[in-house]
Amino acid sequence: MDQVLSTLDFETNGQGFTDITKDINHWIKNYKLHKGILLIFLKHTSCSLIINENADINVLKDLSTYMKAIVPEKGFYPIDRSDKRIEYLHSEEGFDDMPAHIRTMLTSNNLSFSVVDGKLEIGLWQAIYIWEHRTSNKSRSLQLHAIGDFDLN
Repeated sequence: MDQVLSTLDFETNGQGFTDITKDINHWIKNYKLHKGILLIFLKHTSCSLIINENADINVLKDLSTYMKAIVPEKGFYPIDRSDKRIEYLHSEEGFDDMPAHIRTMLTSNNLSFSVVDGKLEIGLWQAIYIWEHRTSNKSRSLQLHAIGDFDLN
């Protein structure tokens, strides 16, 4: 059993989803991981790493709409339903930064997968996405840590 640590970099196109499933499968093939565990960590606090539906684009649209409803960009109203909106204190990096941190906190920045016969063990209708919560394009880095059996031939 061996280990490999590596970094993959991606460019996002503002708010939305970047499907990275093919890139992860390519990484597995390139490093010849035959069987093991792959840990993926997104090294940022204003975007998320998720696994979700890959067949119907409306799923991603609905997820985005729902997240914007529960984490608005221009402050929020308390759950006691008072009429006074609370503004975010953190705004040095832009109006969209604090909501992005909250959205990341509600989702995830890491995933783990089994790899069997050199392939990710994910469902037929699943994909791995970077979910960008910021409005502008961003450079994002993933740390990949594989533990398992590698084909060394």
